Formats: sequence, C-alpha cells, structure tokens
Amino acid sequence: MSTTASEVAAGQHAQIGVLTQTDNREDHTSHPDAQWFPGAGLGVFLHWGISSVTGEGDLSWSMMHRPAGGRVAADKQYGPFAVQRIVPPAQYWKQAEDFLADRYDPKKWMAALKAAGVRYAVLTTKHHDGFALWPSNVGDFNTKNYLGGRDLVGEFVEACREFDIKIGFYYSPPDWWFDRNVMSFNYGDNKPTMDIHHQAADLSHITAEAREAHAQAHREFVAAQTEELLTRYGKIDILWFDGSADNAMSMERIRELQPGILVNRRGLGIGDFETPECAFPKEPIPGWWEYCHIWNDGAWGYLKHETYKPIGWLTGELVKARAWGGNMLINMGPDMHGELPYTAYRRLEELGEWLKVHGEAVFDVEAGPWPDKCNVPVTVRGGTWYIQAHALVEGDIVLSAIDAPKCAHWMRSGEPVQFAAVGGTFVYALPSGMPSADGDVIVVNWG
Repeated sequence: MSTTASEVAAGQHAQIGVLTQTDNREDHTSHPDAQWFPGAGLGVFLHWGISSVTGEGDLSWSMMHRPAGGRVAADKQYGPFAVQRIVPPAQYWKQAEDFLADRYDPKKWMAALKAAGVRYAVLTTKHHDGFALWPSNVGDFNTKNYLGGRDLVGEFVEACREFDIKIGFYYSPPDWWFDRNVMSFNYGDNKPTMDIHHQAADLSHITAEAREAHAQAHREFVAAQTEELLTRYGKIDILWFDGSADNAMSMERIRELQPGILVNRRGLGIGDFETPECAFPKEPIPGWWEYCHIWNDGAWGYLKHETYKPIGWLTGELVKARAWGGNMLINMGPDMHGELPYTAYRRLEELGEWLKVHGEAVFDVEAGPWPDKCNVPVTVRGGTWYIQAHALVEGDIVLSAIDAPKCAHWMRSGEPVQFAAVGGTFVYALPSGMPSADGDVIVVNWG
C-alpha cells in the first residue's frame, strides 16, 4: 500500500514534535496589523536550503535513514515523477560547501508572485537540518560561516517590501545539526540507532543530566535565533514555526518584539492560525487557517526534475480552501543558485491569468454554505455567491434550501446561466465543455 503525502507529513510531525491547539481554536490576535490574513487568500511557501545542491532529496528529511537505504520512490510520498535519494547526515551537511546562491534575485521572485496575485510569502529561514539563511550570531552553521556572511533573509525581506507582499519567516526549532551528537537518525526504521554516518550507534551513555543540559542549551539557542529574526528586519507579518519550540520563546515575548505578527500553532501549541498540510481537511476548521501543499511535485525542497502540478489542480484546491474560510499556501523550491525553474514561472503566469478573471471570487470573501446548501465550493461577498465549478466531476450544480436567486452568469464570459427551480432547490445544468480544465466560476446574485 502506498503512503500518502498527508501520512508522510503526520509521521514527520510526530518526529519533530509539531503541536496542535485543541481548545479556543477560534482565538487569534486582534491587533489591527494582522487583520489582513483571513481575506488574503493566497500565499507562497519557499522551501530553500542546502538540499538543493544535488536536487535529489528533500530538505532535511533526506538525511534520515530508511531500511531500504539508497532511494525511496516518491510516488509513495508526494508525486509520481520524483525519486528521492537518502544520504547520511554528514554527506547531507557537506552540501553547504557548494550552496552558491550566486543567481539569487528575490526581486525576480516577488515580481512574478505579485503579478500572479500572491498576497504573502513565507521563506524557510532555517529548516530541521540546522542551516540558517542569515548570518546568525549564535551557532556555527549559517551564512556567517558560508557565502561570505551574505544575508539571504534580509534580501528576501527587501524584495517583499518592494512589491508589497507580506513577509513570513518559517523557522524550525528542531535543529538536527545542533542535536547531531545526541539524536538518532533512524526515523522510520526500528533497527538500532544510527549516527551521522548511518552506522550503528549507542546513545545510552548520555546521562539524564547531560540531556537536560543540552535541552537547556537548545532552548537558549532557539530563543536567540528567533529574537534575531524578529529584531533585525523591521516589521514581520508571520512567524511560521515547524516543530516544538520547547518553551524557548513565549507568545508574550514574540508579541513584545512584533506586536502585529501572526504566529502559527505548531511551535507553541497556541497561536493565530492552523496549518493542515498536504491533505484538505475533512471538516471546516474554526477560526483562521491556512492549507499548505506542494506545487513542485516530489518534495518541499528543490528536485531537479522540476515538475509542477497543473494550474487546474491549484485553482481547485485554492477555491476549496476559500470556501471554508482558509488561505492556500502553495510551495515552490528554488535551486542551489537561488533560481526558480522555468516551469514555476510559467505556472505563476497561468495563475495570474486565472485570477485576473476570477480573483473577485477568491480574495476578500467569506466562507460559503458548502456542502450544506451547495454541492460544490462557494464563497460569498454580501448578496453575491461565487459558485466554484472546479470540484464538479460530472452532473449539475445544485443549490438547496434558499430563496430564488435573481440572476446568474459565468464569470469568464459574462454569459447568463439558466437554472431550473424544483421546490426549494435550484439546478444549474452545465453546457458541454464546462467547467474548463482550469476551473470556472458562476456568479449568483440574490439582491
């Protein structure tokens, strides 16, 4: 039986201690600078790091030992085209020597994102592998020791501001470089513990006192790096934790440093929004939330096959998220030079073309009554419903238990859409060829 992307994600979350909030899930900051989030609709995740040097394995996770050793078929993980190489941590980390960023131009990224309709961007400032994309004053595995001290995070921030895109920092509190002498790299395997060379190792000699001392040093390290990110770059809009912060940083301290910031719930167990990953939620999520998924097929980080899912897939997932009041955070992976592949830019152009026509149904709207009163996703603004035909495989669009609409038309062409009333149910029979492969929207007016 193949393993789905969401199942892989669940296993990884258990490994890094991702936290969830079960109580008061509708709570979020009331700061005026944060109220843009529920209407934003669309963000881009940028997973970038030293794994892009070979482009043969995912960010961080490709150093974790698997029983089969060598290669893992990605059709059992994130997509049908990629094959991921698993390497020992020592070999993985050595890629830092060849991580060039010599063609890194985040303004080119942001120009394309802005033209596509993207409202915010989140960069992996540090993933679980421990390599930080800024010259941190703490630790020894960051651009202070590589790339001549270049501040890749700072350049990202400047580019976001120039193009009026909200700024998000992904930060992983789990740090496998920091923990390399006290942790197992045998995730997914019940064999004996493996060391950084994927050889059998025994960690039993590490005393409880030594482990607590290490844990305290790690908490101080996480706090220091987080404070750097929140004090060096001016106003930051999102702090995107991935894995337990282990009480290293309190929410009160974060908001003291950045009063209007949004914080997800993965690091502290509390925060402003939830982040379901790689699988659309089975039921509506209370409060603010964001659905993150991989657009570059195969892994979160760059893979050299450079395959991206089609635009119709993305618009279909996007409108589902908006129909339940969530945003879509779609991932792209730059290469070792700091470049996005041609396919990424082409997909962004296609997205921009679609949103020029249909953006009214996506941005600054409210969740609609799907599936209660409509058999396909729907968003709402005032007395107008935007019926999203993407998810319809076959058959008619059916609205039920509502008053008769005044009129309806296709958003793309402006042509009217006829409906038949059967009691309190209204049926829209779609013509041949509708919806298109990229998705279509019916605008229904009630007033």
